[in-house]
Amino acid sequence: MAKPVALLAAAVCLLATISSSRADPSATVVVPDRLCFPGEEIHIEAYLYRRGPLGFFQMGIQGELLRFLDPEGNPLRDLLTDPSGMARIRYTAGPPGRYPITVRLIDNPRHRALPSTGNFFVQKKGVPLLFVTVETGLMRSGSAPFLPRDPQKLEAEPGSAEALSDIASCHLPVYLTQRPKPSLHQVRSWLEGKGYPPGPIYILERSWMAGTLSEAPKPETGLLESLWKERSDPAHLVTRDPGLARAAADNEITVLLLTGGTKTPGSPKEQEKKGVTTVESWTVIPSLCRCEIEGSEQTPSRKD
Repeated sequence: MAKPVALLAAAVCLLATISSSRADPSATVVVPDRLCFPGEEIHIEAYLYRRGPLGFFQMGIQGELLRFLDPEGNPLRDLLTDPSGMARIRYTAGPPGRYPITVRLIDNPRHRALPSTGNFFVQKKGVPLLFVTVETGLMRSGSAPFLPRDPQKLEAEPGSAEALSDIASCHLPVYLTQRPKPSLHQVRSWLEGKGYPPGPIYILERSWMAGTLSEAPKPETGLLESLWKERSDPAHLVTRDPGLARAAADNEITVLLLTGGTKTPGSPKEQEKKGVTTVESWTVIPSLCRCEIEGSEQTPSRKD
């Protein structure tokens, strides 16, 4: 008799815990990065998501008040979230630079969330973009495709942080991730923890198999094209994804395809025709990413 009573008591405690969790669910605020030119009017968005069991995020939360704060911490505007959990404001960009925008949930008895900060980068005209895929470019080949709950456990490609820091002297890095929007803070934390230079983070929404099989749909490059507004300036893409590499090259983006010593589809001649240069490691990439600064062509020099 004692055993059934003990099981019943445990079940009651579990139900009470679940009920308490549902009565006071945790939430998270997400502020995506933005890239623009000086004087351009842009939308800065923030999202409020409900955290579900085991830390997985569920649908957005509607009707909650979010407060936007400018780079100095002064209130910009308070807005209610829409059915998707999103609120957004218009903002006019100033001089070139990086500007943090913080958003916090106004205190209420229903939900709790920590403030979140995103960045909008005002791009100096004439500075070329360097697109780089996080999961298939910066994370070491063989790492799990999705960030675990502790992203710091994932290793970076050897030399990638140093090489990208050199390249950032005359390029603006734009990080492309396949993580869902509620997990952008994990991507940002991983990049900062590994010493990568600042740059906007964008979500590249596509199937993991897109472009890798003959019957798979061709990867979309609309995001890259929309960010590459100044077509007179070059744009590079660094990735291990051959499907994305071919699609980007078709849109006149210079592609550096990381191989890591592995074979890639197509002969070297075919790759050259498509505007794709294969490289075995990050150490050689700075010498391939040349750009012009104030009218003189320069190649970023590596640090000793």
